[in-house]
Amino acid sequence: MKNRIRQCFGKAAASYSDAASVQREVAARCAAFCPAGDYGRVLDIGSGVGFLHGELEKRIGFGEYVSLDLVRPMLLEQRKVSNAFLLAADGESLPLRDNTFDLLVSSSAMQWFADPERSIPDCFRVLKPGGRFAFAIFSRGTLGELADVSERTGFGSVKNLKDDSFYREIFSSVEDLEVEFSGGTHEIYFPSVKEFLRMHKMTGAVASSGNISWGKDKYRRFVEEYERLYRGEAGIKATYRVFLAYGEKL
Repeated sequence: MKNRIRQCFGKAAASYSDAASVQREVAARCAAFCPAGDYGRVLDIGSGVGFLHGELEKRIGFGEYVSLDLVRPMLLEQRKVSNAFLLAADGESLPLRDNTFDLLVSSSAMQWFADPERSIPDCFRVLKPGGRFAFAIFSRGTLGELADVSERTGFGSVKNLKDDSFYREIFSSVEDLEVEFSGGTHEIYFPSVKEFLRMHKMTGAVASSGNISWGKDKYRRFVEEYERLYRGEAGIKATYRVFLAYGEKL
């Protein structure tokens, strides 16, 4: 699966900034849970093209900002707009020493973790006692419209995301952590189903797609059903559910 993620997000790196409007919104919300102030070292896990770095620059000061991502082309795009230290590595196996960061952040990335029960708690080993953290994770309910129409028509597929409660249990199980939770939905509207699918592909999020039948009949049925069920005055709706965890390591 990690190779698939590298491939799809790598291809989408150049188009990601223009297409990922909801991910940009989520980064801004995640940054808002980081208390203003000065931080020595910041680690951004799954930093992508640097949305979170851009938001945090407006809010906090820092000595060193490490942007870590599995997908090297995403980091190369970030280099155009960020002065962060770029590290191509797996967020589930951090190649970093314990107790070395003052702020730990991640936005729109951890839903891709293959073993979140192990790897999310392990991330906190690199955070100093007294260090702060803020994570934003897409959870179940994201792209529910796409999932519904795909099931009805046999066209397409959606990543099977975890419930908010799944992530609450993980964070609550980590020792020496003072954590709070939040959540919410973001609704994005597109002029057409074709445009929605095009923009979705441009973000690289099709990495989770299984065997998709691209038959013309199934595609036509998919478009018709999506239009019938989820078109409103503003256009075609796509809903994203976001889970947020933030707090301090004691």
